[in-house]
Amino acid sequence: MPEPLAPGYVPADSPPVPGDSPFDVVKPVPADSRLDVVKPVPEDSRLDVAKPAPEDRSSARRRVLLIVAGGIAAYKAPELVRALIAAGCTVQVVMTPAARAFVSELALATVSTRPVRSSLLDPAEEGRVGHIELADWPELVLVAPATADIMARAAAGLADDLAACCLLATRAPVLWAPAMNTNMWRHPATRSNLATLRARGAEFVGPDRGALACGWIGEGRMIDPPLIVEAATTLLAARAEGLSEAGGAWAGRRVLISAGPTRTYIDPVRFISNASTGAMGFALAAAARTLGADVTLVAGPVELATPHGVRRVDVETAAQMHAALEQALVDAPVDLVAMVAAVSDLEVDRATQKLEKAALLPTMAGLNWRRGVDILASLTARHAAGPGPRPFFLGFAAQTVDEGPEIEGELLRLGGAKLESKSVDAIFVNRVGVPGLGFASSTNAGYLLLRAPGGAPATVQPSGPPMAKERLAGWLLARLADRLGGAGA
Repeated sequence: MPEPLAPGYVPADSPPVPGDSPFDVVKPVPADSRLDVVKPVPEDSRLDVAKPAPEDRSSARRRVLLIVAGGIAAYKAPELVRALIAAGCTVQVVMTPAARAFVSELALATVSTRPVRSSLLDPAEEGRVGHIELADWPELVLVAPATADIMARAAAGLADDLAACCLLATRAPVLWAPAMNTNMWRHPATRSNLATLRARGAEFVGPDRGALACGWIGEGRMIDPPLIVEAATTLLAARAEGLSEAGGAWAGRRVLISAGPTRTYIDPVRFISNASTGAMGFALAAAARTLGADVTLVAGPVELATPHGVRRVDVETAAQMHAALEQALVDAPVDLVAMVAAVSDLEVDRATQKLEKAALLPTMAGLNWRRGVDILASLTARHAAGPGPRPFFLGFAAQTVDEGPEIEGELLRLGGAKLESKSVDAIFVNRVGVPGLGFASSTNAGYLLLRAPGGAPATVQPSGPPMAKERLAGWLLARLADRLGGAGA
């Protein structure tokens, strides 16, 4: 006697069930439709969750493919999705298999109002080559958290899961928000992968410095979701406005930027330097290149990858930086000189041999210490005078100002004094020594002082609350664009 059939079982050779049957669940997909899979539900339905991709393409909302990789920072992904949606984006989430250990698909599907994709070999999707369809859909691919693993696989061109396939197949810009242990972030393999991805045009936001889940304190913490959203919307805005390497106010302009610290050597193994990481200068170089400028970046000793398409000159001392900037100004006309570097203020006759520890303090007191050359003042004195076009000079001033009601006034006073003493056309002044601003921070804020014609008071433009340095770079370039060719007017 045959086994009884389980409730709901329909043999393969059974005739079709009538349309009003409870078994009528899966609707056939038209053969000529690649995207007609998720059927829109009436607006008044409680199940109005998933909207089909074709509707999103005609929407005013920006399409973001969020790839969530397997790191502890994945728990922030729902917050990030909500923030992106609030900023006017439609978000499709793709998870790596490891990410599912840190955040649930249900949570991400709920906040994004779209089914989460995680399987490369999904029979329901791959009949339409779904992984390529996903890669073609977005205007921006955002990887957050971007673990060392997914960065390595993307740099190597692997396609071993859905996320990696999307990264390999997409033609959209890719924004990475790294998150990993400090030692992993500093490892030469990660630095090499970072450089490879940058060379292919990838953008990065973060990582931040702070307490990590592993117990370490240092670089590697995923930058907070609001700052990721700022960076993402800045990239999307640039795309929408047609600001690419082929056009925009900066297209074809020559830009010269200095970044990072310099070192004053006391002996072959000891030197004096400062806390500059070069992040602001590198962000400015990347933004200018994205806007179509021809960019030369003179960089002090920093551990940052060269932005895509930027010409880089590495230096170590203030004298080397000065010489490199002078040479760049002599080689070709320059439209903007941005002196972002934090140059050492002291020079000394370097000892030829290592100073012994016991005699270090007495010996240092007897060394020939002197004030270093003010590179920016020297450049403006040499290249700002005379007839004909000249560069627009932008300086940066990092200041320590005590808390109190006069913070803004004191910053503007200090910035104004440097605007005059260095004879620059504009200066950006910001605080340092406070969280979220200046050195070793992924964010910054301050005031842009623009020289006014005829000796009138400088124009002051506040940048607003702290923002990602990548976004601040775009803010600065947007405000300087209409000043090109008008320096010293």
